[in-house]
Amino acid sequence: MNIDTLKEYTPKVIESTRQNSLMQAIALGIPSMKNEEWKYTYYNKILQQGFAPTYTPATVNIKKDFIDKHSVSGNNIVFLNGIYQPELSSLKPSAGVVFTNTANTSEQISNDFLIELNNAFATDGLYLEISDNVILTDLIEVLYIQSNTSGIIQHRNKIKIGKHAQVSLAEYYISYDNLPVYVNNVTHIEIDERAIFDSYKIQDGGEVFYITEQTFVQQAKNSTATVNTFSLSGAITRNVLQFDSQDERTLSNMNGLYLLKKNEHVDNRTLVNHNAPNCESNELYKGIIDGNAVGVFNGKIRVAQEAQKTNAFQSNRNILLSEDAAIYTKPQLEIFADDVKCSHGATIAQIEESELFYLQARGIGKDVARGLLVYAFAGELLEKIKHEALKLSLKKRIADLLNIEI
Repeated sequence: MNIDTLKEYTPKVIESTRQNSLMQAIALGIPSMKNEEWKYTYYNKILQQGFAPTYTPATVNIKKDFIDKHSVSGNNIVFLNGIYQPELSSLKPSAGVVFTNTANTSEQISNDFLIELNNAFATDGLYLEISDNVILTDLIEVLYIQSNTSGIIQHRNKIKIGKHAQVSLAEYYISYDNLPVYVNNVTHIEIDERAIFDSYKIQDGGEVFYITEQTFVQQAKNSTATVNTFSLSGAITRNVLQFDSQDERTLSNMNGLYLLKKNEHVDNRTLVNHNAPNCESNELYKGIIDGNAVGVFNGKIRVAQEAQKTNAFQSNRNILLSEDAAIYTKPQLEIFADDVKCSHGATIAQIEESELFYLQARGIGKDVARGLLVYAFAGELLEKIKHEALKLSLKKRIADLLNIEI
């Protein structure tokens, strides 16, 4: 795909909202490494795989046991190659919970190529609304399953959480046949007063899975929002996460774990906009990088002048497991208020030989010892998972990736 390819689609896009987005995407141009936001991620490497903006969905016979294998709650919404699959989904009926399958296209024009590309070509998407005072104990799971398609899968999701409501959502990126696939998702989340929202993103589609995902969270007064991102496998993964605290006493939590090997590449970019006083944000991202893999982290906290008494904390910690692994990390603070508590930091380290020796002296082989130390490094993020079944599932998956038993 290139700009000329997009121009060829212009006559085929009839809906005015989509056509405006397509024209804006063409005007913006494809992101390049000359752009500071893309300095360490080569987007053209994704496009060189031959993915097309639109496509004819492949006919794939996926059985229910495949869904059950990847679901821990049995309370799920399933998309296959961008299309909602009601026969494979099993969302439990609940008062105050509204789910609609819709493209969620928007009139808003942005300055982001991927957002406009998504708006122009989005297929099915998730519209989820939780009414006021609804407390859900069951985890809602969304499965994005891809199989044998050269199209760009693009979901545009919208989630609204009512006042005093509580809900947890897990999203899984899954490959059915381990063939190359590209997903470009955009999600908008609105959280009302005193609501609590927990989100888990599990990106584990395999070595030829490409993801660009953008998530925007708006919080009202006294609300709590947590987004946990686990990037466990994928050729190129780029996550953009933005929080906007619009009212007082919001709590925003961002946790991330990326476990990279071979030639995998993960780029995490976060932005927290503190626009009101007495708010708090906590951010912890950890990277485990092996082989020739590359990790990128760019975290920014902005504190507006009126956002007095803000507490904002950010940390990015990384372990490099090979001499060819690389991490580019850039924590940033922009503070315009004078009564705040803010900190940021980044660390890059290798496993200490003394730690390996300690375990080896107790009869543990070097590879297993290394795996155990790395698993312990990841443990802090795993313990933040509130749903026990999901926590156990991710613990087992990470142990498998590290070739250890737990």
